[in-house]
Amino acid sequence: MIADSISLRSIKALFWGTGGAVGKVAGQLLVQITLARILGPEVFGQFAVVLLVLSLGGALADCGFGAALIQKKEISSADVSLALGWSMSIAVASAVVISLMAPFLAKQFGDDSLVPMLTASAFLFVPQAMGNLSTNLLQRDLHMKSIQIIHLIAYTVFFGGVATILAVLGWGAWSLIIAYAAQTGFKVVATYSICRHTLRPHLRGNRALISFGLKALANDLTNWFIDNFDRFLIGKFWGLFSLGLYSVAFNLSKAPLGVMLYAVKNIAFASAARLQGNIAAVKKGLQVVLTAIALTTLPPFAIIAFESEAVLNMVYGSKWIEAAPYMSALALSIPLISFGSIIASILRGTGAIGTELRVQILTAALFFSGIVILSGLSLAVAVWVVPAAYLLRLIVFLGVIRDRFDLTIADLLSPFRGAMVLTLAGVGVAAFVHHSAPLATVIGFGVLPLLAGGCTVVILIVYRFKWFVGVPLAEMLRSTFPTGPLRSTIVWLERGRS
Repeated sequence: MIADSISLRSIKALFWGTGGAVGKVAGQLLVQITLARILGPEVFGQFAVVLLVLSLGGALADCGFGAALIQKKEISSADVSLALGWSMSIAVASAVVISLMAPFLAKQFGDDSLVPMLTASAFLFVPQAMGNLSTNLLQRDLHMKSIQIIHLIAYTVFFGGVATILAVLGWGAWSLIIAYAAQTGFKVVATYSICRHTLRPHLRGNRALISFGLKALANDLTNWFIDNFDRFLIGKFWGLFSLGLYSVAFNLSKAPLGVMLYAVKNIAFASAARLQGNIAAVKKGLQVVLTAIALTTLPPFAIIAFESEAVLNMVYGSKWIEAAPYMSALALSIPLISFGSIIASILRGTGAIGTELRVQILTAALFFSGIVILSGLSLAVAVWVVPAAYLLRLIVFLGVIRDRFDLTIADLLSPFRGAMVLTLAGVGVAAFVHHSAPLATVIGFGVLPLLAGGCTVVILIVYRFKWFVGVPLAEMLRSTFPTGPLRSTIVWLERGRS
């Protein structure tokens, strides 16, 4: 009964997480397109450097205690005080260190104007710590509706609105920094108003909670290193202009999935934490989630990678075409990032945080040694280290979960079967249209090959829904939508050939 209740809450949380993600993705794309057309690659290169600091602040400010509170079966006010004390202490200390290092960091990129930007950004660590704690407490109880509404308003109104106004007024990279501060401030107020918790910090308390929190922090810092340090190396070796192109290409590649993945990853972690000991339930949930991620990432991102120049021209305009080689590699990285993130969340939720950390450290070492080794070549070549590193991480993670959950090779491959066939078909049709019809690359900014590949994927799913989706995911969809038009659509699709 407990497992069923958690599964139902997880499905509802996933519904709100995905629904909120759709709204935020739409707002994110609109904001990014607007800002990219107003600001140039150099400004985005500066903000990419600042975002390195802000994202590091997010990991440090959380201090791993968000994961610790979610993973713990029962929490007390003392646990929250402990998490608050450690988070705020590390946030303040980190802000001081980063502000002192600002001149050194700016020198690495050859841009002294970064010094005040980095200093100002460092002191956003403190409100980030408060906002992260409230958000994690909401996430613990799977209150994704509240989280998604807050994040949607924070990004579209407080970040997008403020940044656009200041960018038009000529504030450059400062427009993005000030907007980020406004977004953070709104999150702090909104999350705390919903989830009131103690504001008394303590540094002493449950040792098990501290131990798990510090291990989670080590994982978070390793993840930050993998997800962000490539930008440091690219800015250092290839300059801020190339970094701006790379960052925008990565953001555009990740935007359609990034927020949804954030929601699914957090739900998977929270659900796995509640189902500890019920390996069968975790195993079934893992296969369903991997199938869903495979179907929603592999076909579309493979097609985008093939037609990256057309996508950039259509969305950002001709001045961003130089980012096409980067976007091809980065788009192919998104499914690999997604699979690895989901598996890591489930491992963390079931207590295998040490295993996750070892895999992440190995991946980080290979990732960045590869970029340094290839630094003498063009960025268009070196960027392929990114998908290669994430592919390696996925292979290692699959080996780990095979042993931990007693999976067979067939269990591991079945979630990818339908998605791989759809990917090959979609890319094949897009390539055929691209090369056989010269006007296809001109009409509508080259959108015809994209449409042809996408329509092929949809037609195949409709024709053989059960075969591509698989029985476990189809059953979950039926249970999620017991009535209404979505239920009728699923039943109609299931009447087709299997």
